[in-house]
Amino acid sequence: MKKFSSIVGEKINKEPKVDNEKINEEDLFKAKVMKLMDDILSIRTYGPIDRYLRAGNIKISGKEMFLESLMDLIKEKNSNKEKVILESLKHEIKDWEILDNKIEKLEKELENIKEIKKLRPYKNKLKSLYNNYDYDHNLILKMIKESCNKISNSETAYLNALAAEYMINENKYPNKLFSEISKLYKNRYNELV
Repeated sequence: MKKFSSIVGEKINKEPKVDNEKINEEDLFKAKVMKLMDDILSIRTYGPIDRYLRAGNIKISGKEMFLESLMDLIKEKNSNKEKVILESLKHEIKDWEILDNKIEKLEKELENIKEIKKLRPYKNKLKSLYNNYDYDHNLILKMIKESCNKISNSETAYLNALAAEYMINENKYPNKLFSEISKLYKNRYNELV
């Protein structure tokens, strides 16, 4: 810091402030697994390679989906273990009401995990569409409208609408666009029902 201050000509007394956001264990685990995948996973090509393949960009896709699936699997296993432990405690503890409340809470968490697993393909489709065409929201809406017209199953329309709402709650995507997408899928669902 002294060297920098003598070059710039300004006094610097302290280290720059670092924003200490709380990092939870889940985010830390995700980051470590992503780094592990980047370090270990590679692409191997056997046989002749043409000049176009060598000149292009090659990357491993689906790492995020794999990581989300892994996290859901871990959460599901932990919830099941906690549920079994609480059920076994019922025999030893007389106050069952507290245990029953905890078990109900765990069952709701398991249902949420299962719902998220069910929505994942629809959510990934919307993510991909947004990532490819985020520069033109009108084009995305036009593509969604065409997609809605092709849907013949009410459950598919409903799951697409839920996936769009789930993405709104993540606060990573524009709320206005995804609420419009959800509305389009809900309208299609109402037409089919």
